[in-house]
Amino acid sequence: MQFPASLLATITLALLSVDARPVKRSNGMITLPIRKLQRDSNLHVELRHQQHMNRAERLVARAAGLPGPSDAQLSANLERRASFLSPSEKRFNRPSSDYLLPSEDSDSDISNLAVENDDTSSNSRPVLAQKSSDVQPEGNDASYVATVQLGTPSRDFVIILDSGSGDFWVESDVCVLDTDNSQGCGNHSFLSEASSSSFVNTHKDWSITYGSGAAAGELVTDTLVLGGMVLGNHTFGVAHNVSQSFASDRIADGLMGLGRGALSNQNTPTPVQSLVNAGFIKQAITSYRLPRIHDNVDVGEVTFGGLDNTKFDPSTLVTVNCTDNGFYIPVLDGITVNGASLTLLGTHAIMDTGTSLLVAPKQDAAAIHAKIPGAKLQNSGQYSVPCNTAASVALKFGGKEFAINPKDLVFASGGRTTGDCSSGIGAFTDDTARFLVGDTFLKAVYFSTNDGENTITLAKAI
Repeated sequence: MQFPASLLATITLALLSVDARPVKRSNGMITLPIRKLQRDSNLHVELRHQQHMNRAERLVARAAGLPGPSDAQLSANLERRASFLSPSEKRFNRPSSDYLLPSEDSDSDISNLAVENDDTSSNSRPVLAQKSSDVQPEGNDASYVATVQLGTPSRDFVIILDSGSGDFWVESDVCVLDTDNSQGCGNHSFLSEASSSSFVNTHKDWSITYGSGAAAGELVTDTLVLGGMVLGNHTFGVAHNVSQSFASDRIADGLMGLGRGALSNQNTPTPVQSLVNAGFIKQAITSYRLPRIHDNVDVGEVTFGGLDNTKFDPSTLVTVNCTDNGFYIPVLDGITVNGASLTLLGTHAIMDTGTSLLVAPKQDAAAIHAKIPGAKLQNSGQYSVPCNTAASVALKFGGKEFAINPKDLVFASGGRTTGDCSSGIGAFTDDTARFLVGDTFLKAVYFSTNDGENTITLAKAI
């Protein structure tokens, strides 16, 4: 079906407001501007850090084909992390009530969450449950989001971009929480035959569990407009059930998996593959220039079909083969800290734009932080670094080193330049021998994935 030009609205990306920069199309490539969406949260920074660690543990288990930690285990991780907060940090504001983690006294006064480390009675309840904290075990406080168009007439849907999965879905108009069918899925845009005349339900079920939530529903076909390119009868999912983490997200209406097609639980072509099949792009390549939110510079973009050579130093370009299990997992050649090479346990790295941290095997995280001046091991098993650290940590892929920006070695400093901050490099608590390479590293590079060739490409970002 051919839409009038007026309906083919330019794709934009949002940070609470629409980014008006134009889509670029040239040489068989489609480039969209992107920004990182930072959600406001009053949750203590240590617990936000743990939320990202929880996501990392689930994703690494999934990549290894192993059962991931349960919701109860992830909640226990948060309980344990809260128990290590110092007396001066005993009180902190709870986040929105949309993020309630059920507990025995959910009707209690929870205007503030008290962490009561001095309660040593034998029947003391976990520190988070004592006040029915609004802490979810799988939450994300930052995402890269895009606005795409779906249906007839065409409507905007704000979509999370996730390189660690292969499914595309949006919420349906009958969407409810997977834990409480009496509650809807928030204030979102929903898709159904009532809102789109080109909507066709196949009545085939699908479901997926992420490191940061879950969704389930049915497969449908409808028109997807991506970068001005019309994909008619595209097959994707509508979610009838989502986890609290998706329902309470005030911005995103769904998620677009930009990983390998082999990761698709829906067993359908990804949008990138569909762009190739339709002849809009030549290769199933997705390239990222990830922005640093506090720089306030519009440099972020995602390109389908190739690499935008205005965003990287071509002399640093390297392409690396990946292992063949669905995720993009290249060999990690090594790590240096302030020029000193380390002996590593982990030799492979899962590359994932949806993970905020760089997470290392416990032994390797210890070796890295031992070389960062002022770094300290916390009781929680995670690390702090000076908020003003200037340490140079570099990862080597394909024989070339790529240095992390020192700004990204600090997790959520809140603008502080003195004292200690949580490290942007986390430590797995189990015996995994893989790194999970997220935004701590990826913001310093131009990062591309090639589904057809099962390769990644890295270059120094500019």
